[in-house]
Amino acid sequence: MFRMWKLVVLLLTAVVLLAACGKTVEERTIDGIKAAENVFFEKRKTQNEEVDSVKLYKPTGFKVDENSDAQNIVLNKGKQPFILFINPNEKKDSQLFYDLLQADENLELIDEKKFSDGDTFGFVAVIQNQDETVELIANVGGAKITTQTKEKAIAKDLESMMQIVQSID
Repeated sequence: MFRMWKLVVLLLTAVVLLAACGKTVEERTIDGIKAAENVFFEKRKTQNEEVDSVKLYKPTGFKVDENSDAQNIVLNKGKQPFILFINPNEKKDSQLFYDLLQADENLELIDEKKFSDGDTFGFVAVIQNQDETVELIANVGGAKITTQTKEKAIAKDLESMMQIVQSID
């Protein structure tokens, strides 16, 4: 009987310790924002894809959906869609998408950050969904990309998303 109690206490302690080692969504968001910020201020990636005269960088593992056009490009990484919207009337310093994000009072915004580099404006945002996923937004000027992802993929996805939008002329 005493051994059984030892086993139960040991298992409970292990579960508590393992649960405490996982990062919170807020910590994962901070990591993602830092990754996106680093990409924003780095030299942009070389464009390796063209969709209806729009040239962009497409990270490894991403595929362009055949129904994409110059203003709405759907990229897929496995079964996860990334929706890229390009407003050709907006310049690199446009804050239109940021202003629209700020005006939406219904969003449960976990965190967001603006970036500016001379004549270029960008931002990233992480929005909590009702389930165990988050919505990610990365923007540079008139190019905005969004996706829904699991909390553990925030940093990797925001980094790829910023690489894509930063590469568009």
